[in-house]
Amino acid sequence: MYEAYWGLSDSPFTNRLSPRWFHESPVHEEALARLFYLIEHRRGFGVISGDAGTGKSLTLRVLSEQSLRSQRRVAFIDLLGMDEHEMLWQLAVKLRLSPAESDSRWSLWRRITDQLASLELAKQQAVFVFDHLERAEPSCLGLLERLFCAADSGAGLATFIASLRSEGVPRASCFVSEMTDLRVELLPLQLDETDEFVHDLLQQAGCDREIFSGDALLRLHALSQGIPRSICRICEMALIAGMASNLEAIDGELIDSVSGSLVEAVPAAAVEHHEYV
Repeated sequence: MYEAYWGLSDSPFTNRLSPRWFHESPVHEEALARLFYLIEHRRGFGVISGDAGTGKSLTLRVLSEQSLRSQRRVAFIDLLGMDEHEMLWQLAVKLRLSPAESDSRWSLWRRITDQLASLELAKQQAVFVFDHLERAEPSCLGLLERLFCAADSGAGLATFIASLRSEGVPRASCFVSEMTDLRVELLPLQLDETDEFVHDLLQQAGCDREIFSGDALLRLHALSQGIPRSICRICEMALIAGMASNLEAIDGELIDSVSGSLVEAVPAAAVEHHEYV
């Protein structure tokens, strides 16, 4: 809608779950590297945590996509709202077992564990990636632990990676502490990282000039508190509002005007003293 006005080939702030728009900030680059280390060294279980909107889901999608290129068997499952039966059914789908809707939990479990045994015989590593672990039904935690234990005897040929919000860690604390070989925490972006994040996405969309002023980026970071999802939402609204007002660039005043309905501003004292995160 606004792409032509700003000279962009695409909308860089809309497709927030597309690996194409993944920005490797220092914290996301380190998270990927550590998770790949877990996979490559055939460790058992890893967790990526962080506040809502810090990029956990997109990081896992990038990890899954790149793992597929290495001929590993990858099963990516978003557990949001799932119960135990649906989780088993989705696992069977991702493992290419063509399950029927009428398959019982016992039948699905048996087929999945048989497939794990087959992958072990073929010496093929399996990577199970579970997004939104804390937002699944409680029974899924027990099932995931059972699945992990079933695969744990497979000579390191199965690696499990799960994401959960930081506030969801206490709920899964026993599970996480007992099962996890590695935990990665995604932190909000710093001011300079927010600047790089915005410029990188605009550059990927074909931008060849400065659209956001220094003051705009300062306000953007303060109001978003460095959360990538909030940064994208504010940028999207600012580009639309800037087009509607026939502006040549986005300034701090416009960022303030569009952000009110999207995020809560940090205290004025924090903005004044640059205490953003």
